[in-house]
Amino acid sequence: MNPIAYLVSHGFKVTSDPAKYKSGIWGLRNYTVNGYNYDNYCGGYHRAYDLVKYDRAPIPAVFDGMVTAGTNSYGNFGGTVVIANKNLGFQAIYGHLARPLTVRPGQHVKAGDIIGYQSNTNYQNVRMDSHLHIQFQRYGYINGERDFVCTGINPLTINVDKKGYTAAWLWSGTFTSKKVINIRGFPSLTGTRVGFTNEKMKFYFDKLYDNDGYWWIRSKYKERTVFIACGKKVSGVVFKETKLYGTISGLNTAKGKE
Repeated sequence: MNPIAYLVSHGFKVTSDPAKYKSGIWGLRNYTVNGYNYDNYCGGYHRAYDLVKYDRAPIPAVFDGMVTAGTNSYGNFGGTVVIANKNLGFQAIYGHLARPLTVRPGQHVKAGDIIGYQSNTNYQNVRMDSHLHIQFQRYGYINGERDFVCTGINPLTINVDKKGYTAAWLWSGTFTSKKVINIRGFPSLTGTRVGFTNEKMKFYFDKLYDNDGYWWIRSKYKERTVFIACGKKVSGVVFKETKLYGTISGLNTAKGKE
């Protein structure tokens, strides 16, 4: 389930969809009233979803993560909360929340935890209807106010299911690839591609996943947690007997299933 569908399942209604603006360009809204373009600061773009439930409606976190920089009762989007998930590789901005905020930087939250309440607070203290502004970015600190405010990605390919995979084992070992394989930010075919393997690349892994018809290993790549589909999962064939896209050495299965 993507994060917008998650919010809709919790009773929220989408009022501004960046995929449906008349420009035909994702996020190019140019919302103009009496000659004033409210999106002028970002060159006409509004790379976020707006949703409503009711004023002061509790807002659930759409995924686990840490409350991080940008969170401020008087932030760029009024009452602003930023929650980042390093493993997923994404962060979410929740804007126009009621004051005072209910979470603080450094706090860990779980998907479904209430991180604020729908309101109409904003940066310039102008009249605004109560709603939730939610914007998604790649994981990582964004330096500069304009870049922070104006950067946003389409969240519809982000999987926020509580587990998001079929099964997992706390197995470890070393995988040496024999072919080019996509390296993703989540153990799923919908996970963001962050690179690819070359022949004879070695990856130490500390977890094995069964998802989307593939076996996935969890490893590190360029200092971030990543996932590699190391072979197709065949019904009735256990991992140790699967024809993989490389070789496994030093396999340790002592910790068993998750």
